[in-house]
Amino acid sequence: MCGIAGFTQSHSHVFDESVIHRMTRVLQHRGPDQQGCVFTPHVALGAVRLQVVDLHGGDQPFRSDDGRTIIAYNGEIFNHGEVRAELESRGHRFRSSCDTEVALRAFLEWDTGCFRRLRGMFALAIWSEDRKRLVLARDRMGIKPLYLRRSGRHLIFGSELKALFEHPRVTRVLDPVALQDYLSLNYIPSPRTLVQGIEKLPSGHFLDWRDGQESITAYWKPVLWPDKSITETHAAEQLDRLLRDAVRENMISDVPLGVWASGGLDSSTLLHYASEQSSQPLKTFSIAFEAPSCDESRWFREVARRYGTSHHEFELNRNTDITTAIEQFAWYSDEPGADAGALPVWYLAKMTREHVTVALSGEGGDELFGGYLTYQADRLAQPLRAIPGVFRRAALRTAHAVLPVSNEKVSFEYKLKRWLEGSLLEPDAAHLFWNGAFTPEQKRQLLPHLGRGGNSHLYAGFPRRTPSAV
Repeated sequence: MCGIAGFTQSHSHVFDESVIHRMTRVLQHRGPDQQGCVFTPHVALGAVRLQVVDLHGGDQPFRSDDGRTIIAYNGEIFNHGEVRAELESRGHRFRSSCDTEVALRAFLEWDTGCFRRLRGMFALAIWSEDRKRLVLARDRMGIKPLYLRRSGRHLIFGSELKALFEHPRVTRVLDPVALQDYLSLNYIPSPRTLVQGIEKLPSGHFLDWRDGQESITAYWKPVLWPDKSITETHAAEQLDRLLRDAVRENMISDVPLGVWASGGLDSSTLLHYASEQSSQPLKTFSIAFEAPSCDESRWFREVARRYGTSHHEFELNRNTDITTAIEQFAWYSDEPGADAGALPVWYLAKMTREHVTVALSGEGGDELFGGYLTYQADRLAQPLRAIPGVFRRAALRTAHAVLPVSNEKVSFEYKLKRWLEGSLLEPDAAHLFWNGAFTPEQKRQLLPHLGRGGNSHLYAGFPRRTPSAV
C-alpha cells in the first residue's frame, strides 16, 4: 500500500514546508520504498510509495509532461493496460509503465469522467496549477482510505488521520454521533470519523475544489436490486468470468505475490483462480489457533495440499504477545474497530511480508454473497416476533440464567441470547444489533449524556421493512 497527504493554502501565506514533510513522514509505514513532496504557491502534496509495478519509474508525486498537473496516488488500477492502450491511441506517450501515470493521463484526457473508466482500488489527489484546482477521488468500494478536513476555504487531507493531526489547524475533538455509530456497528461508517470536523471522502465519489469552492459528486453507485431476468446458469457463468478476470488483474505485479488462505469458500475460490493464472507454485499464508473452536488448520492445510502451494502458517496461542500487538495495531489503525478478526490478520500480514509484497484475500465475500449469520437471524426472527414480547423477554431471562457464557467461537449460547434480545427490537435496529455490540438502551446506559440519538441515519435511504410490534 501507499499513502498520500496534502493541503491547500492562500498565495499570500508563506508555506511552512515542515508541515507537509511531517504529514508525509508519519505515513512512511505505508510506503517504505519511496517518499516525496511537492510545493506550489497554493498546494502542498506528499506521497509515500510501496513499489509494486514499475519499481523505478513511478516515483511520486508524479508530474505531467509540462509539469503543470501533479498527482499523488495510492492504490492500483487493475485495467490500466486497457486504459493505457486507449490513451496511446489518442496520442499520449508514456514515460513509465506504472498505473500512476495512467491515472494522471486519464484525468488530462477525460477530466473527472476518467474515474468511471478506472477499475481498481485507489485514493488520489490531482492538482492543476493552471486552474488552481484540486481533485480528490476514491475507488468505488472505498478500499483505499481518504480523510479530509476543511479549514476555512481550504482543505487538508491524507490517507490516515495521523497525517492530518500533523497539520497545526487540525484539532482533536470527539464526535459524539460517531461514537454512537461505533457502539452500534463496531466501526465508524463513512463519512464520519471519531474526530469532529474530519470526514472520510465517500466511496465512489470525487471532490472538486477551486479557490475555496468545492463540490462532492458520485461517479458510481451500486445497484441494490438484482436483475431477475438472469437465469441461475447465466449468473454462474458471469460470476465465473468476473472472478477469473478479477484475479488475473490482481496478479499483475513486479514483486512477489501470495494468497491468504483460511480454508473457507472465499479464499479457496481465489486460490483456485490464482493457481490457474500462475505457472509457479503459489505461496499461501494462514493463521492457526490453539483454541479448537477457532482453528481452521484442517481446512487450509487440505486446500494448500490440493493446489500444491508453498504454505506458511502462524499459530496464535497463549504465549503470543497480544498486548504489544494491540498497542501497535491501535497506532496504525487510527480509528477503533471491534472486529475480532483484526488481530489475527495483523499477525497474518506480518508473516506474509517476510515472504511477499502483495497478497490476495477473500475479504468482502460475506458482504457480496450474504454470508453473515445475521441474515439468518433476520429471517428466523420474523416468525419469532409473532410471539408476544412478554414471553420472549421471559425466554431471554431464562437463557441468561441457565446458559453460562461460553468461550467458544460464535457459540450456541451466544447466538441464542443475541437472537432473543434482537427480536425485541424493530427489524432495522435488530440487524444493526446482531452485527454490532449494543442495543439503543445499552448505549443510553453507557453514555447518558449523549441523549436518545437513534440509528435511523445509519440506514437512511435504504428500503425499509414494515415495523413489527414488539
